[in-house]
Amino acid sequence: MPAAVLGIDIKLMLKGAKDMDQLCRTDDISKNPALFASLLMHVAMQTGHNISVMMPYADSLRLISDWYCQLWAESLGKSVDYDGNLVYAGSTPVKALGVTDQHSQVQLYTEGPFDKVIILLAINNFRATVDIPHGFADIPDVNFLCGSTMNKLINTEMEATEYALTKAGRLNMRITIDSLDEYSLGQLLYFFMLHTAYSGAMLNINTYNQPGVEEGKKATYAMFGKQGYEAKKQELDSAPKKDQKYII
Repeated sequence: MPAAVLGIDIKLMLKGAKDMDQLCRTDDISKNPALFASLLMHVAMQTGHNISVMMPYADSLRLISDWYCQLWAESLGKSVDYDGNLVYAGSTPVKALGVTDQHSQVQLYTEGPFDKVIILLAINNFRATVDIPHGFADIPDVNFLCGSTMNKLINTEMEATEYALTKAGRLNMRITIDSLDEYSLGQLLYFFMLHTAYSGAMLNINTYNQPGVEEGKKATYAMFGKQGYEAKKQELDSAPKKDQKYII
């Protein structure tokens, strides 16, 4: 509804989601992109790569990282599996933005611990073209970009980051959408929903509950004296108190 109020064509978004759903209905992993991505991520988690970095190379996609972090963390962070075993499953999502964080976070990603998978999110056709004007002939370090476009610069930097990560032996994958429109966005969102659902199934966990979140909600209700949470209030009151010597 919020999308419709903003004038976004939600029917076209749903068409994109529907087409992605149809594409991912096969159990042939070579033809199911969400299943393929989930298998790769599952192998990564099993080998200690428990941080998932979402790095779109477009300001217009930066909030996808926030959405992804919520989806991935809440769905996969579970302490027990369907068999009742303590598994403490999940990987930690981190948001980044290309090219901004290419010049800060990528230092850690290329030379830090081998515990991350970096997802590069790219666009083939931007909504606008920004030319880099000619000039600065006397400054070669600037002039070499003149006559090109910001679009090409952004995507070239993305490819360069991908190369640097791969050269350093760091796990990464690239997801490219053709353009930023309702149809492509619907496809992209549904892809990540399926990717998350498949990953939860591989981990043998309930992808659709949130007991960790609920515990905090229940404690809040009890602290405010909400009716029906008397037992939880009693539990909170009897909990060990903080040691004052560690409080400054």
